[in-house]
Amino acid sequence: MKKQAYINLDDRSFSKYFKAFSDQSRLKILKLLTSKELTVNEIVAKIGLSQPTVSRHLGILREAGVVIDRRDGQKVYYGLNKGAVQNCCEGFCSCLMIRIEPEKPAKSAKKAAKTKKSKK
Repeated sequence: MKKQAYINLDDRSFSKYFKAFSDQSRLKILKLLTSKELTVNEIVAKIGLSQPTVSRHLGILREAGVVIDRRDGQKVYYGLNKGAVQNCCEGFCSCLMIRIEPEKPAKSAKKAAKTKKSKK
């Protein structure tokens, strides 16, 4: 697998990202690639689109930099470029001045009420 690349974020990069993320089929492909590398034929079998359609979607995802490919003999394996996806998310939130922090698990209303009663 190629080294994951971080993309310099400018308006053109954001446009490519949003084009890549704007199609349900491409999102399905990205979700499949989060767990492991797959060939075009493996992706076709899992999502039920034709091979030319999947190849076209992979081309758009590759153009945006969110998918990388690796040749092994005659097969080409596609994988998620997690670094680029993370860079996109962080860059987008940064340009909107949104700070990303993990949420703390909230107590359910029942547990909160029960805890309040037991303290009385």
